[in-house]
Amino acid sequence: MGRNRRETESRGRIDHSDHSREARSESSGRRKSRSRGQRRRQREKQVRQDIVTFLNQFDVAEYRERARRMDRRFILHIGPTNSGKTYDALQALQAADTGVYLGPLRLLALEMYDTMNMNGVRCELLTGEEFIRVPGARITSSTIELCDFRKRYDVAVIDEAQMISDPYRGGSWTQAIFLVDAAEVHICLAPEAEDLIRGVLEGFEADYTIHRHERLAPLVFAGQISGMDQVQDGDAVIVFSRRSVLATAGELQKLGKKASVIYGALPPASRREEVRKFAAGENTVVVSTDAIGMGISLPIRRVIFRELTKFDGVDDRYLTGDEIRQIAGRAGRYGIYDKGEVLSVAHPELVSKALSRSGRQLKDITIPFPKEAIETGFSFQRLFDEWQRLPIIPGFAREDMTEAAFLLKELGGTIARSLDRQLLYELITCPVDVKNEQLVMYWLESVIAISVGAEPEVPVFRTDTLDGCELQYKALDVRHQLLRRIGVEDPRMDEKLELCEKINQLLLTDEGKFRRRCRKCGRPLPMGSTFGICDRCFHAGRRHRKRR
Repeated sequence: MGRNRRETESRGRIDHSDHSREARSESSGRRKSRSRGQRRRQREKQVRQDIVTFLNQFDVAEYRERARRMDRRFILHIGPTNSGKTYDALQALQAADTGVYLGPLRLLALEMYDTMNMNGVRCELLTGEEFIRVPGARITSSTIELCDFRKRYDVAVIDEAQMISDPYRGGSWTQAIFLVDAAEVHICLAPEAEDLIRGVLEGFEADYTIHRHERLAPLVFAGQISGMDQVQDGDAVIVFSRRSVLATAGELQKLGKKASVIYGALPPASRREEVRKFAAGENTVVVSTDAIGMGISLPIRRVIFRELTKFDGVDDRYLTGDEIRQIAGRAGRYGIYDKGEVLSVAHPELVSKALSRSGRQLKDITIPFPKEAIETGFSFQRLFDEWQRLPIIPGFAREDMTEAAFLLKELGGTIARSLDRQLLYELITCPVDVKNEQLVMYWLESVIAISVGAEPEVPVFRTDTLDGCELQYKALDVRHQLLRRIGVEDPRMDEKLELCEKINQLLLTDEGKFRRRCRKCGRPLPMGSTFGICDRCFHAGRRHRKRR
């Protein structure tokens, strides 16, 4: 009995000792875990501080210092649309031994390329879609993102400089104004950007002069119309979706008027053909979205706002006064019409008020995301996150990198780490409509192919409808952009041109298909109608219910 008790007591003491060691071990583990957690948080904090310190180097002060060291003279051409400011700047460019035109759109760069060569000035074309070499060319017409800052020019023309405030693309105008290397730099801008651009130039003590331009044909508000039967030859009807564009063109076609159509998703070559038809008189009217508001020179007599609301990616909203003025300014081509007239189907008071006021001065220039980030060891995701979190500086905004961050996330860490950082950055900043799931998926499949040393597969979308043709064109464009980033010439440019021709043919037959119709009788519904049945069927239904 005694021995058993002693054994029991001994086992109890041993058990107690084991529990004590386990407790000490557990406590030590918690301390080590806390210590590891603290070190991890400290490392995380230090990395964030290092990233912020790095990004803060690339503010406007660096651009100013580099700009001060350059020998340049600036000429500002300030005026509204149809005031001849770009024309005057091009005269200086055509007379130069070497020069570059920098514009916001492929179509606009193409127009300048055509103009130069027609005037006997050899000019090359450089856009994200194509590079047309011309033997002996001394001028380049280019989209602004492709500006070559290593070259020295006699004359540079920077067009539509009010876009320096655009959160997605404005950084390209910032870089061009600060860094394009030309003895003479002509900047064309709307009046609302004057204070902003002058502030930029004065910030690095630039020598500049101002040429003010007034509209060559006065712009007047001419009242309200009630329907499309009042549309006349030379008119441009403005709506804000592709469906509305095609439906309106179908209505006008039934009224005996052939319409050229212009909207954002229309490929540049197709848009160019629609512009040509109107300018040549093959089509008598234009139906367009706000894509007409910049970079398209058309002989328009009257601009008619059929709609005054547009979807901005979040909700439907009314146009701002600046947007109304930009679009309305396309009326009244100098040398063809004595004046430009502006009309509205609905809310004429909004249009009249916008035309009677001056635009508000823009406040911010956009600082571009620094490409020097490619050379760091920081992940792009962290760089993009911290870039967006940096404090706001009055007068400046930072380039929006959310689309690049989205594509990076879609790609995933494993594939991203397998790519050279320079190439990775080029791939995730490739122009892709991130709201189109099919295009994003095609981009992802193409980048995966590139990551293993293969070329992207040719996209295969249905091309028997307008939607399908436009999707196939966009996918081919994504492929073209990706191939350029890996140094491969795209052999399928002819296919894109064939698609453009097919799109132009489909536009002739598809316009009427987009008109909403009464679900009961099949008659066309009025534009903007929120109901599924026409007034006649609605009232007939009410009479029937009353009889019952």
